[in-house]
Amino acid sequence: MTNDERQKEEYRKRLGLEKREFIDFSEETLRLLGEDRLDTDSRFVSKQDADEIYRRYFSKQKGVDRGYRLIGIALEEAHLPSMEDRIIPKNVASRTAERHFLGFDILGWDISGFHTYLCNSLQKELMKQFKLKPEEFGLLKNSKEEVEAFADAIQNRGEPVEWIPFAVYDDTPAAAEGSEIHGKI
Repeated sequence: MTNDERQKEEYRKRLGLEKREFIDFSEETLRLLGEDRLDTDSRFVSKQDADEIYRRYFSKQKGVDRGYRLIGIALEEAHLPSMEDRIIPKNVASRTAERHFLGFDILGWDISGFHTYLCNSLQKELMKQFKLKPEEFGLLKNSKEEVEAFADAIQNRGEPVEWIPFAVYDDTPAAAEGSEIHGKI
């Protein structure tokens, strides 16, 4: 077995997919990449595609919650002009009732992926000036206005990016129905 084959097999096992499922999943993601519906950093361009992949490969199977979640990000309309040309398609997804707010993150886009302010330990700088309210996964529970002030305070620090506050959501189907999903995120 080559190193590439070994890595694919480890990835398949980590995903919990059968061999046929993994082949189908791989072919589907390659097709979406080719159609510019999945970005190279693994972001789905449309929620519809993300929902379909989730339902096919990662939702409850045989009655078992496999623990996978669809995580979505959103930003204020005022920030769209600075992101549209780089990563966000003009047909912005509308809000859905399935979303469950998890917290805020401060992200910056650099060539082919997002950086979080945590990548450069910028939270240490922020803690000197502000009271951060991080939850267990590092998302901020501060108000939107506070997080906007945090983003302004770290401009031109760390990565050469524009730091923008993003809301982070659990977009897993049924997330808004009060299921046990939220306690496992």
